[in-house]
Amino acid sequence: MGPRPGDFAVVNTGAKTGEYIEDAETIADRRPTEWDHAVICSRVDANGTVWIVEAEPGGAVETKWHYEDRPCKWSTGIITTSPAAGAAALKYVGTPYSFLDYLALTLHTFHIPAPGLRKCIASTGHMICSQLVDQAEKDAGTHLFSDGRWPGYVKPSDLGHLLGA
Repeated sequence: MGPRPGDFAVVNTGAKTGEYIEDAETIADRRPTEWDHAVICSRVDANGTVWIVEAEPGGAVETKWHYEDRPCKWSTGIITTSPAAGAAALKYVGTPYSFLDYLALTLHTFHIPAPGLRKCIASTGHMICSQLVDQAEKDAGTHLFSDGRWPGYVKPSDLGHLLGA
């Protein structure tokens, strides 16, 4: 069975910046990860083409699945997602990507106090890929994490670990 709307995937993009993200996540999580990106299935068209929403440096976009040649793991059949999350993700198309979110996540990981940090991490005005996936699921009524984490405090590795990957 292929991905359905609302299912998400973690991806190893093979990009140089992805290597830095993986290294930072490994340090923060105190365990290795190979995942530097996350996407959510927005729809599957009549031809069976999987469409995804993903955060990109120029802003979130909806595009056809294009990671066939990269290691990835879909949530399909592993955890419960909401089909409505695919539609919810579409409302974030155009949302800016911010490398500052990685800084904010790092500050929180290492318990470094900073004014407005919780609000910055929870903001949906700018999101990295994993924040977009988590927020779309929340918007659809699905909470992926029940560990009391701050809203928006989710890295690609967190989604990977959730999938047992």
